[in-house]
Amino acid sequence: MKNENRNEEAVSPVIATILMVAITVVLAGVLYVWASSLAEGNTGDSAVFYDFTADGAIEGQPSTATNDSLVRMTMNQGQAINWAAVSVSVSINDGAPITCDKDSGDRECVYV
Repeated sequence: MKNENRNEEAVSPVIATILMVAITVVLAGVLYVWASSLAEGNTGDSAVFYDFTADGAIEGQPSTATNDSLVRMTMNQGQAINWAAVSVSVSINDGAPITCDKDSGDRECVYV
């Protein structure tokens, strides 16, 4: 009779271990399905790309001179732009970018 009681006491930790492993496997599967659905959600046609061209506003062609005062940028492709959220930076040959201000005449780079 005493041997039977000892065997029943050992069953509880084994069952707990099996349940813990099963719960871990189920949680891993749920996380995998959730993560893969997030990755698939970003592959749609929702990305908007903008295409711009730049040329000299006076001569019609960009110049290699360092003292050009005007550049005209034209948006060829993309949705309408919210100008309140626009930030313009200019960089030449991977140099440090210059941030442009809207309608501020006291800076090197201004956009209107």
